[in-house]
Amino acid sequence: MTTPLVSIVIPCYNGETFVGEAIQSALDQTYQNVGVIVIDDGSTDGSLEVIRSFGDAIRWETGPNRGACAARNRGVELACGELIQFLDADDLLLPQKLERQVEFALKSAPALTFCDYDILHTWGERQQRRLKFVDEDSVVVALLDNLQTSSPLHWKEQLAAVGGFREHLPCTQEWDLHLRLACNGVGFVVFPENLYTVRRRNEGIGSDVLAQVDWRSEIVWDAYRDLEQKGELTPQRIEAFAGRMATDARVFFHLGQPEKAFRNFDRARRVHPDGGLPIAYRTWLGRKAHHLLGPKTTHRLDYLRRQILRLSPWRVCRKVVREIHRRNLSQRIL
Repeated sequence: MTTPLVSIVIPCYNGETFVGEAIQSALDQTYQNVGVIVIDDGSTDGSLEVIRSFGDAIRWETGPNRGACAARNRGVELACGELIQFLDADDLLLPQKLERQVEFALKSAPALTFCDYDILHTWGERQQRRLKFVDEDSVVVALLDNLQTSSPLHWKEQLAAVGGFREHLPCTQEWDLHLRLACNGVGFVVFPENLYTVRRRNEGIGSDVLAQVDWRSEIVWDAYRDLEQKGELTPQRIEAFAGRMATDARVFFHLGQPEKAFRNFDRARRVHPDGGLPIAYRTWLGRKAHHLLGPKTTHRLDYLRRQILRLSPWRVCRKVVREIHRRNLSQRIL
């Protein structure tokens, strides 16, 4: 099996502006044994017309709006490939993505192979994301930070074993899927090349930070309890879970959600004696303030400190320069 069939699954909801480029990037793969499946999730704009314009080059289906998770799961049901490549409708695969990654995936099987990627913001800024896993512990630890949907090549049978995407999740779906796969014993290996581009827009559920952190905190807690029941919690994993919970607690304070913040701090203390504070607070002073003054007062002092720093002349000048640069880049793109 040197050239297994790869099914590229693209969910689309009101992606008229971008979906055509995403589909074309899938069709432009230098790897030949590819099938492209597009699931229109009840779009109300011109997405379906764009999808239809590709004719017999792709397989597509449309239906009522049920969410991205349901659309991806439906695409997997239709897929004939042993390997599944997910692609969001506003992202792009580089032409060599599958050619480069399939060979590595076959050598690394049954582990999942992740690749590095770029994030392209609407104002033109490009950021590189490099991934690194060392051992089984570090896989779970690394997955406590989000990894994008299109980075891995999935084995279809492994997706089936965990039930695919959980369809009730409105966001952070890939976070949940990857954590569940890791907790189910699936190995992860990094192929260290940038092979696709995430186009980041400041709109939709993906830009709703509160929703993301809210769902993420529950996903992390579920993963922790799953590993606890299996007896697979190591000291490194426990410390990482506590740190993630405490870090999210600080974010909840920032978003004006003190009850959720206290809940996460309480969970972190139940998980680890240090309550995740060495990870949540980078400085000794922050950790000390948390112990002496409590998390709420510490957050208020930190907020006040950041406001004062923002008023410094140097910071104001730097912010103005960045804004001018951002607007110039946006005009060039348009």
